[in-house]
Formats: sequence, structure tokens, C-alpha cells
Amino acid sequence: HMSEQTIKNSSQFLDPNKLFSFFQVEEGMKIADFGAGSGYITFLAASLLGKRGIIYALDIKKSVISHLQNEVKQKDIDQLKPIWTNLEMVSYNPIEKATIDIVLIITMLFQSVKHKEILTEAHRVLKQGGIVVVVDWKKIKTPFGPPVDERIDLEKLKEIAYTIGLHRLNEFEPSPYHFGIIFKK
Repeated sequence: HMSEQTIKNSSQFLDPNKLFSFFQVEEGMKIADFGAGSGYITFLAASLLGKRGIIYALDIKKSVISHLQNEVKQKDIDQLKPIWTNLEMVSYNPIEKATIDIVLIITMLFQSVKHKEILTEAHRVLKQGGIVVVVDWKKIKTPFGPPVDERIDLEKLKEIAYTIGLHRLNEFEPSPYHFGIIFKK
């Protein structure tokens, strides 16, 4: 139920290069991209972590996964591993616990009401000291993007994070329309 319009808007208004300036991606890291969508964030992450790293691109839409699989073949991006899964179900995705350096949750949470489950999954797969980077639409009226009442309440999100053992590291502004927050395990 995410229209092409929304996908286009996210990539149009959210510059992945700017996004990756707010935290450190190093070669050889393991990253999980929750709700990878069109993959514009995923591909940049894959190039930053190099051939020794791994990026798992997780999505519930089979069309997204097959698109990513085709790209992996065509462009020879072996470090990118597309995974079809439901991130609203705790322990359902196949990534082993405490194996991931960075979880990316970029403009995905507004499509779900199960924020606790999704953050619990992020916490489960993260190494001790690993980070979760959440970016989503600010809860303000903008000329595009999802309806305001579907957008994330950042304070509520922080409360959920704290209850499951994620600590706020810092906040940033990846675009005028999005908030960014980094939690650490």
C-alpha cells in the first residue's frame, strides 16, 4: 500500500549521501536495511561497506525483493542479500541475533503501527554497541508525503526504544521534511 508516488518522493527529498554523513559506515560492516523498498539507500550502503561487508535488504513486498535480486545479479553486488520477511513479527526474520552493526529504518515506520515489534527486531539483530538509524516523515504538514496522522510521534518512539534497551545517541535532520534519530544498543 505504498504508492509509487511515495517511493519517488522519499528518494527525491531524502539524499542518501547526506544521510550517510551522520553516522559511520565502515568497510566490512554488517548492515540490515529494514523495509528496503526501491533500494536507493541499500545500494549506497552496499558500496560504502565494500565486498567484505554484508547488507541484508529486508522487505515484505515480493516485488521489491525480486527487483533487488535482479540488481544483485546484473551489477554483481554480492554483498547485498535480499530477504523477504515480515518485520512486524519478532524473531521471524532469519538474521541471527547480535550480528549486525547498523540497522537502517528509513521511511518505513509510518507504514506500520507495530513500532515496538520492529524496534525489538532491530535490537535483537544488533551487536552490543551497534546502532539503529531511524528516519521518517516529521509530524508536520508538508506539500507531499503521507497524511500527518499516519506519521510518527517521535517522543512515543523514544519511549518504546527506551523500554526495549535502545538508548538515544543523537538526533539529526536529513531533510527539511524528515527527522533522524540514532539509538544505540
